[in-house]
Amino acid sequence: MNKCSHRLSWCRWGVVGLYLLLCVLYFSPIAAPYKLTYPLSLLTLASLLGGKSPLLTAALAFSAVGDFCGALGYLLLQIATFGVAQICYLILIWNQIQKPSPKRAILAAIVPVTLCVVTFVGIVPAVEGAVVKVGVVVYALLIGLMTTLAFASKSWTVGLGALLFMLSDFILAILIFLTPVPYLSLVSLALYFAGQILLWLGLQRVPMDD
Repeated sequence: MNKCSHRLSWCRWGVVGLYLLLCVLYFSPIAAPYKLTYPLSLLTLASLLGGKSPLLTAALAFSAVGDFCGALGYLLLQIATFGVAQICYLILIWNQIQKPSPKRAILAAIVPVTLCVVTFVGIVPAVEGAVVKVGVVVYALLIGLMTTLAFASKSWTVGLGALLFMLSDFILAILIFLTPVPYLSLVSLALYFAGQILLWLGLQRVPMDD
């Protein structure tokens, strides 16, 4: 490993360490304004300074804005910004896929399709307001497709990150539209933070000029 690669490796794991500290800060009783937004803001800054993947930076930035909207209680804006983030992730992951076999593609779709079907049958009917309902449906389709493509890629980091992200949103939808469950929101956010850092690790080196 040359000096440049060694330096980049240390920087990458330094970002991971600081990210974990910010996640711990969120789950701690320490009061801090909008501390939900800190982890994704860090990843956005790290991606921006890295300068290799504008789409990854955009995905992380829209996720950070979505966190901010969520902290303020702006549900529709939260859905919209995370929807844009999913589109950015979709394009990045598509660049990474190298003609997966039909069998691999079918297997990749099993979990996302199952979660989408459960969402459409069990959650969407409980969503109040036509605009929000449409937003939930579109977002479910976007993250389902993103997760399917992630599974079809050859990166376990990207696949696992996408799955954790989708599970997090599935739990969040249950909490928002069906019934609040004590402490389950913490599980949702833990899955979300884990999913985002795995996506960042797996996608930051994807070439964008293929």
